[in-house]
Amino acid sequence: MMQEIKKPEEQTPSPLFERYGNFQIPNDAELAGFYQGLNNEELLPFVRLETEYVNIVQGARIQLGQVFREAQQLFSKRGMRSDRGYTQMTFEKWLKAHGHTKSTSYRLIELANTVDKIQAQALENGDDAALMIDNFLSLSQADQLAIAKGQVDQQTISMVLKADPAARNSPAWQDMLKELDEKKAEMAEQAKKLKEQREQINQLTQRNSDLERSRADTTEQLSLEMQEKRHLQIQLDEAQAQEPERVEVPPEDYVELKERKLELESQLQDTNETLNAVKKELHEAQTAAEAHSKYTQEDIDDLQSQLAELTEQNSELTEKLEQQATKVDNKQAAFKTVSSRSTDMLSAIPKTLDVMALAHDTEQLTAEELQQTDLPALANVLEDKAKQIRELLRDSERIVEGEYDEVKS
Repeated sequence: MMQEIKKPEEQTPSPLFERYGNFQIPNDAELAGFYQGLNNEELLPFVRLETEYVNIVQGARIQLGQVFREAQQLFSKRGMRSDRGYTQMTFEKWLKAHGHTKSTSYRLIELANTVDKIQAQALENGDDAALMIDNFLSLSQADQLAIAKGQVDQQTISMVLKADPAARNSPAWQDMLKELDEKKAEMAEQAKKLKEQREQINQLTQRNSDLERSRADTTEQLSLEMQEKRHLQIQLDEAQAQEPERVEVPPEDYVELKERKLELESQLQDTNETLNAVKKELHEAQTAAEAHSKYTQEDIDDLQSQLAELTEQNSELTEKLEQQATKVDNKQAAFKTVSSRSTDMLSAIPKTLDVMALAHDTEQLTAEELQQTDLPALANVLEDKAKQIRELLRDSERIVEGEYDEVKS
């Protein structure tokens, strides 16, 4: 791997840099100590040697970058296949075969591209291309890479690349290099913040997308429910528009009640007939007794006793029959009340609870917004009323009357 050439402020500070500001040597303490011990006359040939070495290395780096760039372009045009195994050759595999790393190779490609760009700009603006490239190559690889990636503003780049070679030994040159580093750090910080802002924007965009998707799903579900409600409302309207069908409702205890009533009526009729017969016979006996007939006083007393017993039975049967009739009347009245009130309530629901009139408005609201209205409370109240009705139906064990009609909706 090629050796990294450090710029002066990255090396161990020494008087060498005061004597030769562009004197770049490897970061080696022993070599720096050797050069430090030489006087100016002894040091001068070594300065030429190090400069030539750096120029050769820099030139080699540019040439390698150009070769890597050409190879990258070749492999990007079409995949290279071998005749055996059909293994596809790529640029990265080619680099590995020649012992180069991917990161270093791409840095050299960027270096070659930047040198070409500097030459093109110098030609366009009439500047000294050789001077600009020489100044560029005198920078550290980190600064070269920062310029190649556009991490330094153009004004600072122009000042550094167009500086006079003699100025490299001056404090002004060092100040420009320091300013370049500061600009590079500033732009790197700006790039970092920009990246963070983009990530936040992406997160907000994704969150907004998720919310819109959730809203769309909720709206679609609500729309389906509204369509189902409309369908049910149409069926209800059609059913209400038809003539109500009147059907006989035979109560479970109707036969028992009717048989009991008929039995009491039959017993009362038999008792009345027997009572009348006894009354007639008693009258005849009393009349015959006065005429010295066959009826004795004992017979008359017996008939009077039967008459009293039958009269009592007649009174009891009459009372039972009246109670039975009252019970039937009460049940009939209760049925009529329940039937009438429930029919009135049912017919009033479509008029007073026109829920579908809200369909257009509810479609424009989210589920959270609908929860803030009284619509959920209304649904709960209706569910409670339905529950109460079912409890009444469940508690009622029998239908109490049969000889009347019930309106079926």
